Amino acid sequence: MEAVIAGWLVGYVMAIASTVTLTFLVSRMRDGALLSRWFSPDVPGALLAVPISVGTTVGWTMIGVLLGSLYEVGQFERRKDVLGSPSGLFTLIIFALAWFPLPPLVVFVRRYWGVWLAMSTLFLVLFGWLMPRLASG
Repeated sequence: MEAVIAGWLVGYVMAIASTVTLTFLVSRMRDGALLSRWFSPDVPGALLAVPISVGTTVGWTMIGVLLGSLYEVGQFERRKDVLGSPSGLFTLIIFALAWFPLPPLVVFVRRYWGVWLAMSTLFLVLFGWLMPRLASG
């Protein structure tokens, strides 16, 4: 049960980081055709943070609960530890998940490659290292 709660917690932290990042990106891309189709130009960019926050909170906490459940059911806490993480295999799986979206994001939106790299690294640290540490402690 600790792994599920730890997954929810790191999912919530990821949601906060995603809210900040997506609000930044929406404010930078305010004149784009995609956003103008969904939102009126009269709506302040900061107000868009509310639906972004709700969406990321629901999404990331659900992902966190799913990954925490996977960690618990797969008994990853019994695996060999690597680099301070209680489960090297789980960290490797999270590493693969963290870097999987990077190539298409960098190809299609190259301008924000640093944002994509930072978010993938945060995902790796939170779910691959912190969540197993919280679940085992």
